[in-house]
Amino acid sequence: MTYQELYQYAIFMLSRRDYGAVELQRRLARRIRESDREKETTTEEEHLANVMTQLLESQYLDDNRTVHSFFRSYLNKSYGPLRIRQELRAKGFPSEIIDNVLEETEVDWAELCKEVKEKKFGTQKPKDYKEKAKQIRYLQYRGFTSEYMSALF
Repeated sequence: MTYQELYQYAIFMLSRRDYGAVELQRRLARRIRESDREKETTTEEEHLANVMTQLLESQYLDDNRTVHSFFRSYLNKSYGPLRIRQELRAKGFPSEIIDNVLEETEVDWAELCKEVKEKKFGTQKPKDYKEKAKQIRYLQYRGFTSEYMSALF
């Protein structure tokens, strides 16, 4: 795969959605392996590094912007801070950027937790331990800590 083909593929990928640097690099490396296997060629190793450098210099790739974008998306899905952190780490973003975004936001996590619980289960208290456990599991899955849940039950 030539440098130009790899660069064009990276631009194509970025035109479809935002990627973090690590995630895009993994995808490009996989594309190189698949392309080399199909065409029985070998791509020079510095092509990937050069493409990543070019994308960063052109500001097509910006982890800060992408983390903020994903954060807003996950917040719109009513995910809690733990789930958001997990999702962003899975995409390969550095912990420092994730921590900064979570600290900068002025989200009332306890209120969001309450809204999520009420949307799913209503405003009434759980009738028994089994129902309470079900609600707690759901809120944990959504990424809320016991600190936020304790005010609800």
